[in-house]
Amino acid sequence: MTAEDACKLLDVQPAASFEEVLQAKNRKLALVDGDTEKVVAIEAAYDILFMRSMKKRITGELEVSSSVRYADVPAAPKRGSVVKAPKQGGMGGIGGLGSSSKASAPKLPASGLPVGFAVPGNQQVLLTQCGVFGGLAVWALVQALLESPDAQLGDTAGLQTALALGYAVYSLRENKKMGLGKATALTFGCLFAGALIGTGIETWLRVDIVPIGNFGSPGVFVSEVVIALVALGAIFLV
Repeated sequence: MTAEDACKLLDVQPAASFEEVLQAKNRKLALVDGDTEKVVAIEAAYDILFMRSMKKRITGELEVSSSVRYADVPAAPKRGSVVKAPKQGGMGGIGGLGSSSKASAPKLPASGLPVGFAVPGNQQVLLTQCGVFGGLAVWALVQALLESPDAQLGDTAGLQTALALGYAVYSLRENKKMGLGKATALTFGCLFAGALIGTGIETWLRVDIVPIGNFGSPGVFVSEVVIALVALGAIFLV
């Protein structure tokens, strides 16, 4: 399902706000009278438009109120602010280099975190991480397979996903010696990336319509991708 199809299904304009999309979804759900296929289609259309709105907010394509500070929207620079150039000593600042080397050290940009990739050297830690994340993924899958088709449609493996996020933060702090802020930011970055990728793949596969064996839960499918991305982040990001 494309964004255009989602707009047609919910009867909203392409430039509709998040509140308008949410109201349209609730109106549609109130009219379907429990029709499972229609409910799934409406929820899928809402998810697509919601993800598109989030992407536009993060990239700055969507204007938001400047009077409210959103966590996922970079702060706009204040008008009239002047960026002061660092003071330099004589001869291009060479004279004051020794006494101000700490003060003049380059600072990290406020708009992002320094992120790198590294192959884990401790095999025992790697096996533990694979065991924990793999166990959570298998648990979510088995739980969905043991449910009825109707119950699978509403399952999202929320508990397993939350445990994966918590363990990822713990693993990054314990094994990579990261601060809590950076570990949390990287973990939720992997969560967001996994949700986008999982939703895109599920929209193409539509496991709710064409199940994979006995598995037909869109929510659990997306959660499996999220757990996989969070696991890769905890193992390889530094």
